[in-house]
Amino acid sequence: MIAATPSMLEPVIASLPGTPDEPGSVLDCMLADGLDPTATDRENLLAGLDSTEALDACVAAQPASYLGALGTLAVLLVAGLGYWWLPRLREWRGAPVPVGAVDGDGTLRAELDALRERAGVRASVTFRVDPARTDFGACAYGRTGDYTVCLYAGLLARRRTDPARFRSVVLHELAHVRHRDVDHAYAATALWRVFVLLALVPNLTGWTALLLLRSDSPWAESSSNLSRVLFGLLLAALVHLARADLLRQRELHADVQAVKWGADPASWQLAGDDGAGGGLRALPRRAAAQLRTHPGWEERRRVLAEPERLFRVGTRAMFLTGASASLLYGAASEFGSAVRLPAQAALGVMAVVLAVVLAYAFGLRVLRSVRAPLTATGSAAFAGLGLGAGLLVGEFVSSGRYRVDFLPERPLYLLAFLPVAAVPAMWWSQSLRLALGLPRAWLRRAAAAVCALVTAAALWAGLAWWRGEGEFDALGLGEPAGEEIRRVIPGDWQQYAPDLSAMTAGMPALMPLGNALAPTLVALLMWLVPLALLLLQRPYGGARLRRTLGAGLAGGALACAGLALAAALTHPRQPSVPAERTGPFLFVHAWWMTVTVMAACLLTSALVAARSRRHAMPRALVAAQTTQLCAYAALLLLYATDGCLPPLAVVSEVCAVNPLFGLRAVDQILSLTLGKAVVGAACAALLGAGLGRAVRRLRRGGRGRVRRRVSATRLPGRGVRVAVLLVLGVPGLVVTGAGIAGHSAASAGASAPSARPEPTPGGGGGSRELQLAGWLKSGGLRVAERIEAAVDELSAESARAAEQPPKANGKVSLDTDVFHRLCGTLRARTEEARAYFPVPDPALRASWASALGSTLHGAEQCRRMLKPPEDGPRLTQRQREQRFSRALGEIHAGTDRLSRTLSAITERAGYRH
Repeated sequence: MIAATPSMLEPVIASLPGTPDEPGSVLDCMLADGLDPTATDRENLLAGLDSTEALDACVAAQPASYLGALGTLAVLLVAGLGYWWLPRLREWRGAPVPVGAVDGDGTLRAELDALRERAGVRASVTFRVDPARTDFGACAYGRTGDYTVCLYAGLLARRRTDPARFRSVVLHELAHVRHRDVDHAYAATALWRVFVLLALVPNLTGWTALLLLRSDSPWAESSSNLSRVLFGLLLAALVHLARADLLRQRELHADVQAVKWGADPASWQLAGDDGAGGGLRALPRRAAAQLRTHPGWEERRRVLAEPERLFRVGTRAMFLTGASASLLYGAASEFGSAVRLPAQAALGVMAVVLAVVLAYAFGLRVLRSVRAPLTATGSAAFAGLGLGAGLLVGEFVSSGRYRVDFLPERPLYLLAFLPVAAVPAMWWSQSLRLALGLPRAWLRRAAAAVCALVTAAALWAGLAWWRGEGEFDALGLGEPAGEEIRRVIPGDWQQYAPDLSAMTAGMPALMPLGNALAPTLVALLMWLVPLALLLLQRPYGGARLRRTLGAGLAGGALACAGLALAAALTHPRQPSVPAERTGPFLFVHAWWMTVTVMAACLLTSALVAARSRRHAMPRALVAAQTTQLCAYAALLLLYATDGCLPPLAVVSEVCAVNPLFGLRAVDQILSLTLGKAVVGAACAALLGAGLGRAVRRLRRGGRGRVRRRVSATRLPGRGVRVAVLLVLGVPGLVVTGAGIAGHSAASAGASAPSARPEPTPGGGGGSRELQLAGWLKSGGLRVAERIEAAVDELSAESARAAEQPPKANGKVSLDTDVFHRLCGTLRARTEEARAYFPVPDPALRASWASALGSTLHGAEQCRRMLKPPEDGPRLTQRQREQRFSRALGEIHAGTDRLSRTLSAITERAGYRH
C-alpha cells in the first residue's frame, strides 16, 4: 500500500490547480519511441526495438519527479497523527468511566491487578468501564506505552455469576497488551483510512471518469485505464483482506495466550455458535468470514483445541502475499522510474519480500514440528501454488509491458507463476527439514543458511526469467520459427518436415532459463545441496538414500535404452553422402537425443516424487540428476564411438574412437538440457507429488491424512557416502562448468541476429498527435533549439567577419580557429539530433532526416575546408574558399528545411511551446 501510494498520488497532484507543467516525462519518451495506445503491446515492443539506446538516453535526461514521494510522506504523516489520536477519539465517542466509579468495595480493582500480575504486563494499563455497552465483552486500545482495557457493563453484571468467563475475557484483553498487537491494529487502521481518503478515492475517481466519459483521446480506447482501475480495486481488496486476517489472527493468538495464563477453555464453549449447516450452504458464511475482523466462535474453539493451526502456512495468506508482491513490483517500478532508480531495483524488492516470507513462514512451521522428526507431514506445495496464484492474479491486473494490453497475446504463459513460486516453497520446506536432521548444531545452522540462500536465488531466477524472457514469450516474440532453424542449419529439410514441426513446437519449452551463469548455478545447487544433506543425515532421518540412488540409476538405464531406440529410429534417414550428415540430419538426431534425456529426467522425477511421502522434491531432484549424468555418459559413448554400432551410426561408417566429436555433440545437447532438466524435474516433482497424494487419499477412501511414523534407515558407511558424493558431485560440477563455458563461447561468437517479425505501422487516429507531442516535449524541441543556437553563433561570426574592411583583393580574413570550433559544435549537435528518436510521422520523418543530413554534411565540410586533414585531397586556396562558401550555404539550407519541418511537426501535434 505504501509502495503504491507514490504512483497513485502522482497524477492526482499533477492535476491540481497551480501545479507547474513539467517539460517532459517518461511517458513522453515512450510516445516518442512509438508507443501507440491503440496498438497491442507486441506492436509497441517491436516498434521500439531499434531505438532502445535513444529511449534509455531520453529517460535519463528527463527531470526526476518527487511529487509522489512527497505526497507519500504527507500520507504517512497524517496516518501517524491518526494513530496518535484514534485512542482519544474512541474515548471521546464512548465516554468510558474509571473503574473506581463502579467499584464500591475495591474488589474489582484488586482482581484486575491480580490478573495483570498473572499476565506479567509491565506496560502502563488503565482499566475503564463503558456503561453503555451491555454485551459480555471488553476491548483494548491505546498506543505505545499507554494502553486502556475497557470493560463493558454487561461483563461486570455477570462477574459474580460467571467469574471464570470474566477472568477469561480480561486475560484475553491483557494478552493484546502483552503482544503489543494493539499498536499494529491501530497503525494499520490509521494508515488504511488515510490511504483510502487521500490516495485511493481520488485516483479511482480520476481513472473511472476517463473510462466513463467518452473523449476523442486515444487513451480512452486503451485498456490501460481499465488496468489502473482494476489495480486500485484489487489493492483495496487485498489490503482489506490482509488487515482483516491480521485482526483475526491477533484475536486467536490472544485466546491461546489467555488459556496459557489460566483462562478456562470452557468459556469459549459457552460463548456462542456461528450457525449450523455445512457443504454448499456454508460457503456464503465462510466467504463472509474472510471479510470480518473477528474470528467466529467455531474457529476460535478449533484453534484452542489445536494451537498448531496458528502456525500452518495457509493458502489464503500465501495468495495475498503473492498478489501483493506482484502489485508491489508494478508500484515500485513506476516509483523507481520517477526517481531514477535502476530497473532491477523493483525486481530485487519483490524477490526479497517473497524470500523473507517463504523463509519465515515455512521455516517456522518446520521448526515447530522438529520435535517429531519421524512423523510424516504434508508438503508446502499447496501453499506455494497459492503464492503463485497470487502472483498470477497481480500480473493479470497489471499485465502488459506498456500497460496497454489487458492480457498478453498468449495468456497461458501466466501459468508459469505457479511453479515459479511453488517449487522454491516446496524445496525450502523439505530441504530445511533435511538440514535439521544433521548430527551437529553448527552443521544444522550452516545448512539452513545455505538452503535459505538457494531458495532466494531460485525465486529470483524465476522472477527474473519472467521479466527478462517470459514476457517476450507471452507476447509471441520468443519462440524460434522453422524458417530460422532452416537459416541457421542450411541443407535439405524436405524429408525432415515432421521433425521441424516438432522442433518449432517444442523448442520454447527448452529455452526459458537460457544458459546464463546465475540460473545454471541455481539449478546445480538445487540438486547438489539435497544430495549432501541426504548423505549427512542421521540414521533416523528417513531419507531413503538407497532408494533415491536406485531410482536414479533405473532412470539412467531407461535413458540409455531410450537413446539407443531414438538413434535406431533416426538411422534409416541417414543421408548416403557423408558430407550431408552434418547438416539437418545431425541436428534432428541431436534434437531427439535431447527429447529423450529430458523425458527420462522428468519421468524419473515424477515417479520418485509420487512414491515419496517425505522429502519428495529433494529426492526427485537427486534421482533426476543421476539419470541425467548417466544419459550424458551414454551420449558421450554413443558419439565418441560413432560407427562401431552400424544400426546406431550417426555420421561415420568406420569404427573409430573420436572423443572430440563426442564432446562437441554432447555440448550441443548440454546447451539445451543442462539447467532445464533440473527445472523441469522440479516441476515434474511438484506434479508427481500432487498425484501421489491424490492416489493415496483415494485409497484411504477420502479419509483424512494418516500420520505415520517413518522407520529409521540404515545409512551406508562414511567412505561410501563420500564416494557417492564425489561420483555424482564432481561430474555434475564438470558438466556445469563445461555448459557455462560453451554457452559463453557461443554467445561471444554469435554473429547472425535472430529474425524477428516486422512491426505493424500504427499511430492512427489521435495517436500520431500524441506521439509527435511526446517527441517534441521529451527532446525534439531541445535538439532543434540547440542546432538553431549553434547556427546563430555561426551566422553572428560570419556577420562580424563581413563587417571588416576588405583587403586589396576585395576579401576579408577569417579566424579559422573560431569557425572551426563553431562548425564542430554544429556537427556535434546535429549528430545528437540524429541519435534522437526518428520522427513518429513517416511523412515528416524523411524531411527531418534529410534536413539533418544536409546540415551535418555542411558542418563537416566547413571543418574540413578550414583545417584540411593530412590524408585528404590536395586543394588550392580558391577551391577551399568555394567549398567553404558552399558548405555555409548547405548549412543554412538544411537549417531552413529543419525549421519548416519542425513547424509542421508542431502544427500536426497541436503543441504550443
